[in-house]
Amino acid sequence: MTSQGLRASPEGIRAAKTALTDKTWSQHKLAIALGITRQPVSKFFAGESVSRSCFVQICQQLGLSWQKVAGLPENVAFEVTTKTQIKGTDLDTLVREVRQKRQEKIQDQCNTVQMLDISQTVQLMDIYTNTNVLEEIVSLQWQEISDLLKDLKSESAFNQLGGYNRQRRLPGLEAVLRHSKLMVLGKPGSGKTIFLQYLAIECNKSDFQPNRIATFIRMKEFAEDVKNDSEFNLLNYIIQDFINCGVEKESTKTLLTEGKLLILLDGLDEVPAEKAEQLTIEIRRLTQTFYKNKFVISCRIAAQKYRFQGFTEVELEDFDQGQIEFFAKNWFVGVALKSKEDGEAIGNLFINQLHLPENQHIRELAVTPLLLHLICLVFQVKNQFPVNPAKLYEQALNILLVRWDEVRGIKRDRVAYNLTLASKKKLIFQLAAITFEQKKYFFEQENILQLIADYLEPIQNLNSDATECQLDNETLLKAIEVQNGLLVERARGIYSFSHLTFQEYFTARKIVESYQDYDCNNLVNHITERHWRQVFLLTVSMLPNANGILQLMKQKVDLLLADDEKLQYFLTWLHQKSSSVSSSYKAAGVRAFYLVCVERSSCICSRHNAFVYTSGYDLECALVGNITFNAELVLDEFLFSTVACIHDLDFAFEHTLNDALDHAYALVIAFDKAIEVVVDLKFKQVLQELKKQLPKIDSNPEQFRDWWKAKSKIWGEQLRDMLIKHRHIGYDWQFNEQQKELLQKYYYGNKLLVDCLNIAADVTPIVRHEIEETLLLAIADIEKLRNSSNIR
Repeated sequence: MTSQGLRASPEGIRAAKTALTDKTWSQHKLAIALGITRQPVSKFFAGESVSRSCFVQICQQLGLSWQKVAGLPENVAFEVTTKTQIKGTDLDTLVREVRQKRQEKIQDQCNTVQMLDISQTVQLMDIYTNTNVLEEIVSLQWQEISDLLKDLKSESAFNQLGGYNRQRRLPGLEAVLRHSKLMVLGKPGSGKTIFLQYLAIECNKSDFQPNRIATFIRMKEFAEDVKNDSEFNLLNYIIQDFINCGVEKESTKTLLTEGKLLILLDGLDEVPAEKAEQLTIEIRRLTQTFYKNKFVISCRIAAQKYRFQGFTEVELEDFDQGQIEFFAKNWFVGVALKSKEDGEAIGNLFINQLHLPENQHIRELAVTPLLLHLICLVFQVKNQFPVNPAKLYEQALNILLVRWDEVRGIKRDRVAYNLTLASKKKLIFQLAAITFEQKKYFFEQENILQLIADYLEPIQNLNSDATECQLDNETLLKAIEVQNGLLVERARGIYSFSHLTFQEYFTARKIVESYQDYDCNNLVNHITERHWRQVFLLTVSMLPNANGILQLMKQKVDLLLADDEKLQYFLTWLHQKSSSVSSSYKAAGVRAFYLVCVERSSCICSRHNAFVYTSGYDLECALVGNITFNAELVLDEFLFSTVACIHDLDFAFEHTLNDALDHAYALVIAFDKAIEVVVDLKFKQVLQELKKQLPKIDSNPEQFRDWWKAKSKIWGEQLRDMLIKHRHIGYDWQFNEQQKELLQKYYYGNKLLVDCLNIAADVTPIVRHEIEETLLLAIADIEKLRNSSNIR
């Protein structure tokens, strides 16, 4: 009879559902609280047969009498209770008693978090963010570099490389439920310790694995606490830990034997190398002897040398956008100690600014919890991100290289060749610069080992043993990966920098630190390559004097159009038109305004790649801000928009009528606005006459389409003639594809130059004035200015 299951009566199901609602739980949350799968819970509420132990646990968790839920009399319940079940009841009582005795210890160990550069401790639940894990370890997958490049659709997707997008992911709690022995791997600062602390706290509250007692052991502390090899015994360590909480030795052994412990071993990688093998033996002995218990071990992903029998390995996933937002909002309340209202307001401001295009590279770092904490720290100073992020990146580098281990008292093994911190930095900078120059985001292990060997050649020349040198190089590579997390293995034998932002920053540091011997033309030659943008900005921001490189950039940009006679004539027109406008704005800003207007109205940019439309690259805004408060500029912008709508309509009518009508309405609106703001009465009259020729769109869209196909070319030419006559705009430049491409590069190069000028730490007023005055000018006009008194 004891082997039979139990099923809930209809009345019992109703009582259980009411109890579940009162607790505001779902069936899934109930299963997690019980430490069981969802299936028996679903069967219970469906009135199906459930094992006796699960049935009793569910009822107890809901605060119900299992006898009443099953519709059994009390005396029947007594008769079916066997000696085994009485023993189980005694064991349950022991679990409750021991948990009560250990409650304060677990709270003390796990309920607070000491965060970097925060003087006070932080409550775990004030900052904890639900963690997801990947069921397959990324670095163990067999992939080619070409496979990884397929996933690299944009720089923002860099962190999801290595099969992340294709992988099955699980909530961390569910992974612990599924597996009795779990190895949780993760990069430095990915949240491994906090995850184990959270498991301990939830178990301590009986909200997770309520039939078990949590024990949390930091591997570093265990290795430090044992005085000699005879004391290097995990079982005795656990027993003593329980004795300190008032639990007898025999009770602890009983709990271990019956599998009633949730044993959390944190930081396997933090144990000194000389004790690592001994610790491995201890863990193997404990997990095999007391196999009924649930074990969770955490370790840095690249540090795991041993695989324990029966353990399932999972990898902590980087934060997604939702987790970043949740963490940030909690951070500004729980860590920054703001009121809930103020903290949430700052959190929302943080998130909104993080999403801005100019903060994409900071956003890339935010997927790592430790670096997200640093970003929040920096943001709270002024409630904004730094204009120059180089200092933020330097802090992140120092945290990963030194400080994160220092604040936790962890001493890593010395790397091969006993490299100093400065030498290690120089090596990392060189690796980044060479691979970035080669446009390599991923590199084979043998290639990176060769680069390490090249850097260390002076040292290796002292050692004639080539095999030993090769082993030392591999050790050094592994140290950079394990100890600092700056390099990561994206697939078997394929490496990259952990964040593209770091590769860019390290490349810039290499240029800056070797600036006296560096040929700046090597950098300037990349001025139109968009993936070099951050390297330029970071380099200029870190140079003590940026005069030379900015002047080289200006020369390079000017030469882009120097050999094209038509484009030089276009720049001359641009100068003449801008000079004819009465404005208090900088001349270069007005020239930038008209350059953008021409590019938009002349279809220089592809409709599917409208580069200059992106707000992050508005050259005129970078120079002088919003300049459209000037009446002449406002008028010309509406007129250019009208011309642009003509091109859009021609394109749209070749496809769908509905899209064409949208552009037609846009044309009418722009044209009406131009007529409204024009001051010259004669010109206004001409525009009004042209407007009258347009059929009404609303009354008969098909008629408008027919008219447009028949007469739009003549109408458009009439409009252009009037624009040329009255406003000196509207020319049909008819640039060929090569000229359009050159103009896009010219625009981008000038925008990058202005951004570098604005972020540079030190530029002399003379150089700044010369660059600004000669922006967007034909070569002949630049020479005229230089020969005049305006430019030296």
